[in-house]
Amino acid sequence: MIPSFVESLVAFLSEKPLLVIAIIWMLFNLYKNSKPIPEYPGNVRAIKTKKEWNQLREESKRDGKHYLVDYYADWCGPCRSAAPIYAEMSKDFDGSQIIFAKLNASKLDVRKDGAGPVKCFPTIKLYDPNGAILKHVEGFKKTEIIDSIEAAGIKRTENKKKN
Repeated sequence: MIPSFVESLVAFLSEKPLLVIAIIWMLFNLYKNSKPIPEYPGNVRAIKTKKEWNQLREESKRDGKHYLVDYYADWCGPCRSAAPIYAEMSKDFDGSQIIFAKLNASKLDVRKDGAGPVKCFPTIKLYDPNGAILKHVEGFKKTEIIDSIEAAGIKRTENKKKN
């Protein structure tokens, strides 16, 4: 019985090579996207618990800092592409005025804790020190994000002003 099943399976797969390729591609992507997004050099705080989320909000209010949050998911391809760019952006702005953070919204739900809705990944939100949302960007639109940071009066670091 097993040899006839194997023969039938081999015959089916040899007749459908594109199906085999599609299945292998899908399995590879599932494996690749199941891994966490790597950490990149920059000034980005990873928020992994509600306690850390609340600490970010309290620190922002206490110190009068805005905060920019990247809501992402490990399985999201555009989130993976945006992660190193976001980390690099965090070096461009004065850390005494803004906190860059990232939050895996597929693992931690803070919508009821002041984050507001997240309808797609990535979503970037700029908050004022009191927690009000100043800008909500769906997708990663670097120019729009930078413009909103600068519109909030946040200055670039000295080395980025010269470039």
